[in-house]
Amino acid sequence: MKNQPTRASLLLASIVCLMVSGQVFAESKSDIESAGRFLTTYCVDCHTGDDASGERDLESLSLNSDSEDSLILTQEIIDQLTLGAMPPPDADQPDSAQIQRAIEQLTANLRTHRVAKSSTGGQTVLRRLSQREYLETIGDLFDMDMSMFDPTTKFPRDSTVEHLDNIGDSLVMSSYLLEQYLDAADAIVEKAFRERAKPAEQSWHFKGRFPTQPELSIAHRRAFNYRYMCLYDCPLADKPEGAYGSIKEFEHGVPYDGIYEIKVLAQALHHDSPYDPEQLKIDLSEPFRMGIRPGNHEVGELHVVQPIQPLLAETIIDEGDPQWYTLRVFLDRGFTPRFTFENGMNGMRNLHTRFHRIYNNTLPKEARGGAGIVVGRNAMLKHGKMPQIRIHEIAIRGPLIDQWPQQTRDQLLPSGEISEAEVESVIRRFAGRAFRRPVRDDEVDRLLAIYQSRRDQGRSLVDAIKDSYKAALCSPSFLYFHPECEPGTDRLQQHALAERLAYFLTSSMPDERLRSLADDGKLDSETLLAETRRLMAGEKFSRMIEGFTDSWLGLRALGEMPPDRGKFWEYYARGLEVEMKRESQLFLANLIEHDLPLTDCLDADYSFVNRDLAKLYGVESQVKPDDAVRFRQVNFEDAKRGGILGHASVLTVSANGIETSPVIRGVWMLENVLGTPPPPPPDDVPAIDPDVRGAKGIKDLLEKHRTLDTCNQCHRKIDPLGFALECFDPIGQVRYRYPNRTDIDTSGQLPGGKSFEGPAGLKESLLERKEFFARAFTNKLFAYAIGRRMEPSDRWAIDQLLSDLEDQNYPTRTLVERVVASELFTRR
Repeated sequence: MKNQPTRASLLLASIVCLMVSGQVFAESKSDIESAGRFLTTYCVDCHTGDDASGERDLESLSLNSDSEDSLILTQEIIDQLTLGAMPPPDADQPDSAQIQRAIEQLTANLRTHRVAKSSTGGQTVLRRLSQREYLETIGDLFDMDMSMFDPTTKFPRDSTVEHLDNIGDSLVMSSYLLEQYLDAADAIVEKAFRERAKPAEQSWHFKGRFPTQPELSIAHRRAFNYRYMCLYDCPLADKPEGAYGSIKEFEHGVPYDGIYEIKVLAQALHHDSPYDPEQLKIDLSEPFRMGIRPGNHEVGELHVVQPIQPLLAETIIDEGDPQWYTLRVFLDRGFTPRFTFENGMNGMRNLHTRFHRIYNNTLPKEARGGAGIVVGRNAMLKHGKMPQIRIHEIAIRGPLIDQWPQQTRDQLLPSGEISEAEVESVIRRFAGRAFRRPVRDDEVDRLLAIYQSRRDQGRSLVDAIKDSYKAALCSPSFLYFHPECEPGTDRLQQHALAERLAYFLTSSMPDERLRSLADDGKLDSETLLAETRRLMAGEKFSRMIEGFTDSWLGLRALGEMPPDRGKFWEYYARGLEVEMKRESQLFLANLIEHDLPLTDCLDADYSFVNRDLAKLYGVESQVKPDDAVRFRQVNFEDAKRGGILGHASVLTVSANGIETSPVIRGVWMLENVLGTPPPPPPDDVPAIDPDVRGAKGIKDLLEKHRTLDTCNQCHRKIDPLGFALECFDPIGQVRYRYPNRTDIDTSGQLPGGKSFEGPAGLKESLLERKEFFARAFTNKLFAYAIGRRMEPSDRWAIDQLLSDLEDQNYPTRTLVERVVASELFTRR
């Protein structure tokens, strides 16, 4: 065996590599001493003693200290030097080179201390399940559909680190969260035990009795006498009218959890509406799409947006005579199906009066007179040509049950009678699955003690078992991961390794096969690779794609700064937010499935879109209208669009909802593409107001940030990356001018002096530095996989992994497999 480098030498090599890649660390003790001399020469005279200026005593500041007070004071010094506020005009002045050097040295020193303070010693700390992992685990543990059931709604939001929601030291426990775990456990177990006997299938039929929301009720009664359910607005319309069609007679919902067949007699009307589409805010060139979303009358009114309303099914509704459409959906007990016009109008409420006036001559004489919103609404709904989906009849049948009892559910919740003699085995079996490892006798004894105490209080056998299950769900053995190691090593023991692999690739507990291999001690390197490939080929791998895409590209924040409804109504009328994320997820899934080069993220000339995104991108000819609800691969001739930098998800999450900012997009690029985030700006730097663009171009506005050498150090790295993406508006559409008609300049120059033109030129430059992108991606992948920050001591392993794949442009599935096979993954 070749000589292995020592950990100390690896750490030193890692620090050197980080310095080369653009991460700033203190170069030497002399740098700290140099920064100290600068402060002594130019700052200490005013900032010393009890009467220190600004109450900042710099004489007592130790740059070698990692106390929080010292770090805060150091950051304040950096900010004041960057702003040019210090030294004051009447003091001795250093030249710009001295100031810049001091800033670099202080920033390097500060970052070194910050990294050290956040270090976990290269080990994954004891961590709990994130909210996302908790929900997936509950679903798999109880074989429970979670689409309409979220027991975590009152949980505090998980803290994130670099967009990652599963970093151990950030997932803290609190007394409030513990209380929520108790409430959640109660709701989960009660729901799981609710239907122990097979539910009987039932049928319902509704025709001619479709009262609607209060704002439309009188007009619908006068127009149709409630014969039809009419859908007008899209689900995300502001102050919606006719966005959610519910069945009044069925508002209490289905009686059991299960799959239900829903038949709908419906037609699309006024697809050829003569009204102005810009005012209707609807794309009349597209077929009308009807969706089904769940609603719960106990949560709120059924005609408005509810907290939980996933799109359960969707279909295109044809024009002409009414036709029957059959859909199958899963519904929780108490939820009722609500019917939606998925690509309907975006604000019908304000149109009745206006259209009644503008299109008065198109109405029958008896409908032309009068004024006001009531008159206008009555006339337009009865005689107008508002685009709509009209439903005539609805038939519901279910629950449809193919197998009873379900295998997993029966193992944990026996549907027949349970004898006292079976209680221990039932509880042991449940605890073993919940704890994701063999359960100890003392743990079973504690759960049995809870069971027995409830029996002694007069509770039934089943109710007593339920309380034992609830206790198990609040146990640290369920809520926390188990990083047990092999004796005398830091290598993960079999069940800990199985757990880490499962949560990495499925966001949930090990399945039956993986658990069995761990039980038998068979998770060697060869088997681990086979299991990695098996899990990546399974349906649950989509959870990893969703969770990692959110973390890698920051898409968890998509929607936090929603686009302006007036300028970008398509975002709401077409439901683009969900579709944008879906594109990025499918893109990454395709890379992994076919082991394509990671560099495709930068220069691919293809992506995966549905009809809505195809129209946004100008490639609608490749996605036909009758295939509108599916995502399919399209190819781009325009080099601006290819790769993740052309994804609407990325371009929207890096905008502010109203306009774009080269600074925001440039910082996004440094963080997520190059892995070299800049330091935060000083607090006193004012934001650039996008509303002043009427006077100047954005490059002119940013020029003031580069006039000072201290600002230029960061902005020369940030701004060019953002300028390249200015050809995209806040929702990712291509544009050539700003709203004030100013031409957009997408040219730029990178710090090394290389010039480029637009996104295509930037991508070429990035490909020349592909190792930066590959390292940033792999860093994030490792952090996501093992639940901790990547540290300087990890750099050697990451670089070794990447060097072996560089000639192949980093095949993506191989990259995931190498992560699992690495020493970092298999160690605590």
